[in-house]
Amino acid sequence: MKTLMIALTALGLLTPRHQEDGVLIHSPQDDLKKNLAGAYSRAADWLVSQQDDKGAWKAGPAGKEQPSIAYTGLIVAALAEAPADLRAKYKPAIDKGVGFIASKQNADGSFGEGPAAGYYKVYTTSISLMALSLASPDKKDAIGNARGYIKNNQLKEGADKGSLGYGDKEPKFENGKLIEKSSIPNLSTTGFAAEGMARSGLPKDDQFWKLVIEYVQKCQNNSETNNDPQFVARLKEKGLSVGDDGGLFYAADPADTKAGTVKLTDKTIIQSYGSMTYDGIKTYVYAGHRRDSPEVKTAVEWIRRNYTLDAHPGFVFNPAAKTHLRGLYYYYLVMARALDACGERPLMTPDGKSRDWPVELGEHLLQTMRDAKVWRNDNPAWYEGDSVLVTGYVLNVLDVLLHYVR
Repeated sequence: MKTLMIALTALGLLTPRHQEDGVLIHSPQDDLKKNLAGAYSRAADWLVSQQDDKGAWKAGPAGKEQPSIAYTGLIVAALAEAPADLRAKYKPAIDKGVGFIASKQNADGSFGEGPAAGYYKVYTTSISLMALSLASPDKKDAIGNARGYIKNNQLKEGADKGSLGYGDKEPKFENGKLIEKSSIPNLSTTGFAAEGMARSGLPKDDQFWKLVIEYVQKCQNNSETNNDPQFVARLKEKGLSVGDDGGLFYAADPADTKAGTVKLTDKTIIQSYGSMTYDGIKTYVYAGHRRDSPEVKTAVEWIRRNYTLDAHPGFVFNPAAKTHLRGLYYYYLVMARALDACGERPLMTPDGKSRDWPVELGEHLLQTMRDAKVWRNDNPAWYEGDSVLVTGYVLNVLDVLLHYVR
């Protein structure tokens, strides 16, 4: 049947797209790689038009945008990994972005957001480290100092051992008193830090990776490997237990579960969800875990059962409130990086389908592009109402997909 369908398609007797056993078949006229490269170029052209004279991209509400080192790093990293012809086209924008980032490094090796570069420092330093390592690896001092800052801010003891938080948040005051400064340690920031360290070539035998694994294990519903007594006791205090679905969640602290909790027959667990499960997979792999390790194996089984592009799995499906779209483009980013890192192509799902995820995700991104040049989430949570951020995410995703799509 498959051979017949391909032959009929080549003769123009079938429409360009058909599905057989869950695999998308393309006719010769349906050049996905060409379409993705064209979308990439249009989106990058638009992003470059948004870059300011100092090389920065800005973040914030309309009329109050401020230069953002994190946004700039995300876009520089994307353009630095573009296909060779596109990378050459955007070299002036890359160089300007690198110049802006390098000029903003703090004395302690960090990079931060805000006029004083003083908040979200771990998150921003991690993205800056990734960008500098990809776009300007000759900046060895800046890269080494950023690494040092991240390592110094990794927790070395306690129930959150191995983790990193966002760093200082934008200070919030109430009646003249500082009411918010720091944030909870979490897998998302730890994952960004791991991404930066991996891109900078941090050796696998560095103590950083051993500590990272200790923390990621605490964010996984796998009682075989998530059994740290201090963490289990903290869960028990909140009436919670470690589950066994293999998925991962945001933080090893019940105070911030993001996707909530799930009541099972005999216990209540923190809800696993898509982006954190993919984030966990890629971070395990970066840290040196093998594909057949119990941590990676059970996480991959979770994504097999929950594979989807239409929603962020783990969040309640609510079309009116759009809760299922929360963080959707961040989800695509870590999905592409995780499946690339662990070499999972195709992804076999329990219903027997072989999912060629680079093709499926590429097609989906072409369908969801807006105004033929940007992407934006209908759910603005996690800043995904911002076309600059979301388009930056997608270019990073396309960097991965264009390695696979032929």
